[in-house]
This record gives sequence, C-alpha cells and structure tokens, in this order.
Amino acid sequence: MQYNKNKFTEAITPLNEEAPVISINKEQTFDYFFRKYYIALCFFAQSIIHNEEEAKDIVQDCFIKLWNSDLEEKKDTVKSFLYTMVRNSCITYIRRKTVLSKGIVYLQNNADNFEYFDELAFAEMVRLVLKHIEALPAKTGIIIKKYYLQGKRHKKIAVELSSTENAIQIQKNRAIKLLRKKLLLFSK
Repeated sequence: MQYNKNKFTEAITPLNEEAPVISINKEQTFDYFFRKYYIALCFFAQSIIHNEEEAKDIVQDCFIKLWNSDLEEKKDTVKSFLYTMVRNSCITYIRRKTVLSKGIVYLQNNADNFEYFDELAFAEMVRLVLKHIEALPAKTGIIIKKYYLQGKRHKKIAVELSSTENAIQIQKNRAIKLLRKKLLLFSK
C-alpha cells in the first residue's frame, strides 16, 4: 500500500498545468483535477451566472463530462477544457434563463390573447362537429341541426318533417352515437 501512495505522490509532485498526471489511474487523475479546479471553476461560473447553487451544478456536470471523456487524450489541456466547458455551459444556462424570462413576460403581457386562443380552439371544435353533421344521413343531419342549432323541440321538428316525436328522438340519438364515434369525445 505504501508503494502506491508514494507512486501517486511522485506523479503529482512534478505536475504543472501543461503536463498533468500520466502515471496513475483514471480515478486518481480525476480526483486530482477535481481537487485542483473545482473551487476555482465554481467561482468562475458564479461570476458569470450570479447563482451559487446553479454554478456548482454546472461545474459538477462539466466534471461528469470530463469523467466520461478520454482523460488520456485531454491530459495536456484539462484546465482549458474545463474552463471552456464551464463557460459554454454558463452561456447556455443564461440563454435558457433569458428565453424563459421572455416567455413569462410575454405570457403576462398577453393574457388577453389566451382568451382569443380559447375561442379559436372552440371555433375549430365547432367546425369539426359541423363537418361531421354534414356527413350524417340527410334526414338525421337535418334533425340534429334543427334540435341543437335552431333550438327546436322534438314535437316541432316532427311536425315540420311529417314524422312522430318518437321517430325524431330515435334518429337524433343515432346521430349522437355516430358523432361520438367520429369525434371520440364521449367514448369510453
């Protein structure tokens, strides 16, 4: 055990920014870079985004990316790699936050427009219902229009179409079942 500890110490002692640890394993190399740069990177990130917790999260994510990358390939450029990655992650964070803030402001300033969108959605739904009513058999479609769109009762519709109230009610119920199937609004 003493031999490994000495080997680790010897590998780190001559270390500088340009020539990182070569003779130790990935875990030890990663641990070394984490201890050496974590606090400075957190300060760097916080100076950009002005949020300590988010800065720590960004730095941790960058170290995870470093861990998942090939440390051996980056051994000469770990410092610049980490600072660049943290800077880019901070910029991405700020962009997302800006977009979100703009979205919230837009929603607050345009609350009246949402009534418009509700009305638009309702109008589109009515259009679909009317389209399917037009596709019903002729007499059934007429009954549905008279009952729901004109507000007439079964008795008045029966008189206008020379039929019985019972026949009008049966055809209206059939039409409703057909419309439910087509529109899938009330099924299940």
